[in-house]
Amino acid sequence: MSLIPDYGDPSNPEVRARYGYLESAVGLIGNSSLFIAKLFIGLLISSVALFGDSLNHLTDLGISFVLLFGFRLAKKEADKEHPFGHARAENILSIVVATLVVAMGLVILITSALGLTEPVIRGSLTVAVVVLAFALVKESMARFAFAVADRIDSKALRADGWNHRFDAIISVVIAVGIYLSTLDPQLRIIDPVLGIVVAIFVMYTGIRLIKETGDELLGRTPSEEVLRAVREVASQVEGVEDAHDVLVHDYGTYKTMSLHVTVKESMTAGEAHDIASEVETAMKDRMSVESVVHIEPKQEIKDVKELEKQIEEVISGYKEVLSSHNIRVIPHGKGGKIDMHILIDKHTSVEDAHKLVHDISSSISRRLPDHEISVHVEPCGGECEICQEICSRGFEKKD
Repeated sequence: MSLIPDYGDPSNPEVRARYGYLESAVGLIGNSSLFIAKLFIGLLISSVALFGDSLNHLTDLGISFVLLFGFRLAKKEADKEHPFGHARAENILSIVVATLVVAMGLVILITSALGLTEPVIRGSLTVAVVVLAFALVKESMARFAFAVADRIDSKALRADGWNHRFDAIISVVIAVGIYLSTLDPQLRIIDPVLGIVVAIFVMYTGIRLIKETGDELLGRTPSEEVLRAVREVASQVEGVEDAHDVLVHDYGTYKTMSLHVTVKESMTAGEAHDIASEVETAMKDRMSVESVVHIEPKQEIKDVKELEKQIEEVISGYKEVLSSHNIRVIPHGKGGKIDMHILIDKHTSVEDAHKLVHDISSSISRRLPDHEISVHVEPCGGECEICQEICSRGFEKKD
């Protein structure tokens, strides 16, 4: 049985706010309790790591209040100044939470560094066990935060979940340090050293969260999974040849998209408009996204066989060409690109070969003015027995 109540559709800002309030309330209760308990024990046994960790929970209390305020803001409806709503407040919240995580790491780092000069921790096995219990509490809070974040797909709550998990890791590290200090007084130095290690880890994670959320706010390229889904939805609309140039604008609960679809150039404007409308409707129904579809005509290139025939007719007028092969037609602009290879005698001079390529390209361009021509020259070595190309010289040898 899930501990998370079902408040309804997570795409509804009011519902998202209720889930946000729930996770924040759990954070307020849990962090205030842990702050008091760790502060008391930290002062009692003179553990700078545990004392710094108690200050960490004080920061966590601030994070919970920020989340409460943020979800209250995010649920506001769109207005004149914010036509796409306020859901991106969650992204801003994520950055705030991550920044507080970095600040928390800095506090732990300073506190632990000060403790290096004269570590005076007075721990015991009992205290170590109690701190491990604190770690279990924090891990439970982390799992709860992740579950709620997954329910509503919230980056802010997911960041808070990681914050709880880091707290749990910190508590485990501190418990190990306390226990080791009971084995040998010389090992007391481990307490502040572990505190420094934890501080560096926490700050690194906070900075990483800031970068990830910043990328979301700045706008990032749609994932390959999203692009595949867009192409699949668009291709199911009759008349769509291809979908490309996809841009997604994420405003939290509200998403917009622009994309280009290609249709046959013989299609009328009315038919193309109907296809665009069908694609936009399909995107809204299948992907819950408002989209703007731009129509592009697909240039219909002449049949490749017909092109090859015309090219061969041109080349047959040049006795220097022994054969032509690897003719490829690539759609481009109003016509296409023709890429081909010709075989000539290896003793032909570079100057003559260059002139031959120019003459052939000009002749083909006169017949196919809408095509770009690219001719590649290959020298014939006269080794007909092992050559795979069919040419006039080869036929002569066989005869």
